[in-house]
Amino acid sequence: MSNPGTLSAMLAFSPNWWQETTSPATLGTLLIAWAKVCGWQACGLVWTDDNSLPVIRTVRTGALADLPAPTEVPDAIRRLRAGETTVMYTGPGGTGRVFAAIQPPGRSVGVLWAERSVQSWTDVDRTALSMTAKMVERSPAVATIISPRIESERLDQRLGDAAVIAGRMAHDFDNILTGIIGFSDLAVPLLTAGSQAAKFVSEISKVGQRGIVFTQQLHQLSRSGQVKPNPTAIVAVVAKEETRLKSLGIANLQFEKDIPAGLPTVAMEAGVLQTVLGHLIENAGEACPHGGLVRLTARVADLSENDAQEYLGKPGVGEHLLVTVTDNGVGMKPEVRRRLFVDPFYTTKVRHRGLGLAIVYRVLCAHRGGVQIEPVPEPGPGTQVRVVLPLATTRTPAPAGTPAGHAAPAGNASATAVRG
Repeated sequence: MSNPGTLSAMLAFSPNWWQETTSPATLGTLLIAWAKVCGWQACGLVWTDDNSLPVIRTVRTGALADLPAPTEVPDAIRRLRAGETTVMYTGPGGTGRVFAAIQPPGRSVGVLWAERSVQSWTDVDRTALSMTAKMVERSPAVATIISPRIESERLDQRLGDAAVIAGRMAHDFDNILTGIIGFSDLAVPLLTAGSQAAKFVSEISKVGQRGIVFTQQLHQLSRSGQVKPNPTAIVAVVAKEETRLKSLGIANLQFEKDIPAGLPTVAMEAGVLQTVLGHLIENAGEACPHGGLVRLTARVADLSENDAQEYLGKPGVGEHLLVTVTDNGVGMKPEVRRRLFVDPFYTTKVRHRGLGLAIVYRVLCAHRGGVQIEPVPEPGPGTQVRVVLPLATTRTPAPAGTPAGHAAPAGNASATAVRG
């Protein structure tokens, strides 16, 4: 016969797993509360995959304990993968430790486990634990720690399909907006200057111009998968984007650049590289609405196989140009960062359509580059975006003893105040 107290406690506690959170500590707090209401002697969660450090949370006697994963975990995962719903092990001092599978979206199988010291486990209790595991694997508290794995090939295909539609829509909208803007401009001189009607028609024209900006992005997305490997030096492209950043009109915004002299050219046409850096620099500037610092650095980095796998895209092994754009703005909430590429057109910005990063990603994929987005390391706020770009020339190998990925001393550092 099942233990009705534990079963009802598990069911009553279930809604707690769905509370919204941005704190990594929430999962530990929930496990402690879950252990208390269900009367577990111990409980915990274990998850890992081939490219990640293990995530282990263990609660024992009502508090988080910094303990290794239970020794049964490998065998439990093997059996759960083979089709068992739950797996139980017995040992001295307890009546059983039960494991149920959790599989966060896009990730490998882990386990949620619980251990009793008094009542025996029943089939109903074990089923309830399995149901709880299904809720835990989709819990925002788990997602805060374990981000969904993004498969580059699948994302590239999804954006490729969207790009085809975007190109067709952009062409049709261009025709419509051209008519709206054209007839609005023709109508304005026929109206009394300063009249309400003239103001309304002028607003129609402005709305049409904003629509043109949007269709330009649709065109960029449509063409972003084209490979244009003509050699380009980054210095001139950054100078153009520095000028454009000033036009955003953000007061007290500074732009710094650190670009060593003699950097090799990249295998990317100037206009295409400007599109990539333009979106990243503009995003960084908009993250500092009340002013701040946007910093761009560039250096040569020699990527190992493990290094290349850390980037979303298709970078290979060997020397690349590593460009880092950093801001000290408001930063990116964990749930926003998780959704950036999982939901390809996700955005939190007013009047934006989430196309910027989609365009950046497609361009980099087409040119065998990659992108990585992370919070600025403690203690400062902000976001840093790294992109690796393939070189257009073959460089002389670094002398023996030179650390891989280190660039020559900076010789071109500058700081420019951008004031609105």
